[in-house]
Amino acid sequence: MFKGRKISGKGLIIGLGAVLVVVFLGFFIFSVVFVKSAFEHRVEKFSYTPEALGLTAETVELTSSDGIDLKGWWIPKEKSRGIVVLLHGMDGLDASTLLPQAVFLQEAGYAVFVLDMRAHGRSGGNRIGLAFEEPRDVEAVLDWIINQPTLAEKPVVLLGLSMGGATAIRTAAFRTEVDAVISVSAFASIDKMISGGMRMMDFPEAGIKIFEPFSKLGMLTVYGALPAKASPLRDIPRISPRPVLILHGTADSQIPVENGYWLKEAGGENVILSIIEGADHLIFSEDGLSDTPEDVLYRQHILSFLDTVMNPIDH
Repeated sequence: MFKGRKISGKGLIIGLGAVLVVVFLGFFIFSVVFVKSAFEHRVEKFSYTPEALGLTAETVELTSSDGIDLKGWWIPKEKSRGIVVLLHGMDGLDASTLLPQAVFLQEAGYAVFVLDMRAHGRSGGNRIGLAFEEPRDVEAVLDWIINQPTLAEKPVVLLGLSMGGATAIRTAAFRTEVDAVISVSAFASIDKMISGGMRMMDFPEAGIKIFEPFSKLGMLTVYGALPAKASPLRDIPRISPRPVLILHGTADSQIPVENGYWLKEAGGENVILSIIEGADHLIFSEDGLSDTPEDVLYRQHILSFLDTVMNPIDH
């Protein structure tokens, strides 16, 4: 009668260890492939031109500190109250989609710089940086502003949407030239956004818990950064005492509203949190310039905060 070979305890441990190594490598490779496939691409919307909106704009060419060629529109305003730098989100937006907002900002007395961040619009790059890398792009804009003799003393406000809001917070934390930040529908950290999005798509909670550490490892491999250390949530306390406005909708279908509460809690007393009941991602419904209730409310929040920021400077 054939008798199977008895497996020793040591052999069993080695076998289980080998299986775990294979499983770990499989999840790791999947996480890297997931990050690369999700974020290594370009976004070119070209929705508007300044001329079509009656804006007089100059194309400014810049280079980020890591060598990405950047382009943005400088929209001057004579005797401006300050400068608003507009920062788009990922995928669905680029600088051109934010040009309508430059219209109402200029009418309110502000000069505007509308930037195509890396991998978007007219700028170079083939990988979206998830707010790990985009602060380098915004820093190039700030360097340009402070090197213009007529602009160097003007107050600067960063107005960012979604990933642009996260980028605005992260940039302001280290650049004191930024006088205030407006962050619309931003994620507190990219890993929280991914796990929150998975929950919104009804992924099993056990699967999310397994994937979360591997997604972080994938981002560390691709970007050389960990969300826990390179995130708006970590950076926002450094902005104090400069004012920050956070806008977030309760019906945000892309970045759960909890992200707004987390940022407020981390930021402290200088952070104003405005939760918009029933609003989806980005708050406004069309382009921020229309007469829809959502667009009107969006503009009211933005301009009211800017008045609060500028009044002490004006007087």
